[in-house]
Amino acid sequence: MLKGSPCQRGHEASLRVLAGGTGYLGEDPGLASLHDAAVLVMMWSVLNAFLHGVALLTKAGIPAKAAAAVIQGGLATTAGWLAGYAEQIDQGAHPGDDSTIATHLAAMDHLIEESAASGISTELPAFIKAIAQRAVDAGHGAKGYTALIELFLSDRS
Repeated sequence: MLKGSPCQRGHEASLRVLAGGTGYLGEDPGLASLHDAAVLVMMWSVLNAFLHGVALLTKAGIPAKAAAAVIQGGLATTAGWLAGYAEQIDQGAHPGDDSTIATHLAAMDHLIEESAASGISTELPAFIKAIAQRAVDAGHGAKGYTALIELFLSDRS
């Protein structure tokens, strides 16, 4: 049942047809826009990473369609981590059990080197590495990747 005014509740069936799988986000009307922004930053980040990965693979003669299949597998694996990562963030715990930020940083260097060697722009992997390096510099190197949330929550522009 929809929360809200009697008018909104009276039109619940129509609203459900129009809104699909959306749900009530709260009294603050700005929350809808904030949820949209959260999805957009994820979307553009994933699409840019996809395009960078496809560029790497197509430079090696692998068709984009085949590259997409490989990248989709990696994306599915990564998506499977999100619920557990969200739990770590909610708990304020960032265990480095599976991998530390410092370990990721070394792999990021490899990505930058592979990109440069392939003639692919290093801008995106260098940006990703810069964020991880900031986390290491802030003392989070031995923590898990979710510790980067501390950088995103800071008021640094």
